[in-house]
Amino acid sequence: MQFVDEARFVVRAGRGGDGSASFNREKYKPRGGPDGGRGGDGGAVILRATEDLQTLEPYAYRNLVKAERGRHGSGNNRAGEKGADVVIDVPVGTLVHDEDGLLADLSEPGQEFVAAGGGSGGRGNASFATSTRQAPAFREKGLPGEEREIYLELRVLSDVGLVGLPNAGKSSLLAALSAARPKVGDYPFTTLTPGLGVVDEKTYREPFVVADIPGLISGASEGKGLGNRFLRHIARARLLALVVDASEDPEGAEAILRVELYAAGLSNKPAVVVLNKIDTLDEELREYLRETFPEALQVSALTGECVTELRDLLEERLRELSEREMVGANGAGSGPTEHRVFRPTWQGLRVERVEDGAYEVSGEDVERLALRTDWESSEGVRHFQRELERKGVVAALRRAGAEPGDEVRIGEVEFDFQ
Repeated sequence: MQFVDEARFVVRAGRGGDGSASFNREKYKPRGGPDGGRGGDGGAVILRATEDLQTLEPYAYRNLVKAERGRHGSGNNRAGEKGADVVIDVPVGTLVHDEDGLLADLSEPGQEFVAAGGGSGGRGNASFATSTRQAPAFREKGLPGEEREIYLELRVLSDVGLVGLPNAGKSSLLAALSAARPKVGDYPFTTLTPGLGVVDEKTYREPFVVADIPGLISGASEGKGLGNRFLRHIARARLLALVVDASEDPEGAEAILRVELYAAGLSNKPAVVVLNKIDTLDEELREYLRETFPEALQVSALTGECVTELRDLLEERLRELSEREMVGANGAGSGPTEHRVFRPTWQGLRVERVEDGAYEVSGEDVERLALRTDWESSEGVRHFQRELERKGVVAALRRAGAEPGDEVRIGEVEFDFQ
């Protein structure tokens, strides 16, 4: 399966089923009355994070994901069946966006997000029976489900991210640290997709995940090379290991990495410097690097020299970060917070006159009323008119200057003002 970390498609929830306009016609029940049941709710489109997927490839070429609509209600007060939900499994670490911003961060296995909610079913005529209106012959239509275009962005979740220039030996180091077997070659950009490996030694209390990020080059944050597409994965790593080729201008390589991380807004992430390929150096050069990089660890992924020490160092730093995160989570007003986007819905009533002379009425309640109205039923239309008067829409239109015969629009519904 090919690694894909972006996908864009439309999600469409199911429409609610229509209510039923039915009357009891059983023998010996001459006054059985209305018995139309309500329609079933439409199915929703749900995203669920799973560890069984590592790529968004299943959704890379999809244009539409839709759920089932609810079934219509029927006589004898039988409600329609709810439409089936559609559950989309996505990799852990998937961010969900729409045109307004971030909707959800699915960073835990089993975490779910309703990308499009199903429309509610319409009420049958039995729901409208009262002591003064004992035989209503109208019903409600189901509401349409939500529909939106979403953009999925996969950011690999890892404890340690191996960051370096092309051919720094990151893939070899990942293979030396874990049981992963990434592609290794003696040419630049051998790694084209992030690789993951688990360090699971018995000496460590908890295993940790190491990610091999494709090589960065100077200007990667501006779109150059391959690494710019994978800077997002670096952002999800708790600790960065800056892997530098000790045999080829290590000072310049570290400077490039620092500059690119700063340009990408990642310079504040905890990091350690790892000097790789020291098996190619004599003792004099090794001593020079100890003086130039006093806090760096010198390793050789090829011979395994100091790889165990690197495992211990990474585990120690991760443990320190975990303790710091626990202290921050227990502190007042600190610790990570969940990103939420609040979009208030206009629930009031607004009447505006538009350029062509028509009057547009907006507001959640009145727009839902128009969608639910069965316009083929004269009694349903009369119910709609009564509700407009009760909700103050008619009075608001008169205050706005509407006169009999003027065109009024509520959502997609158009009618003449009476």
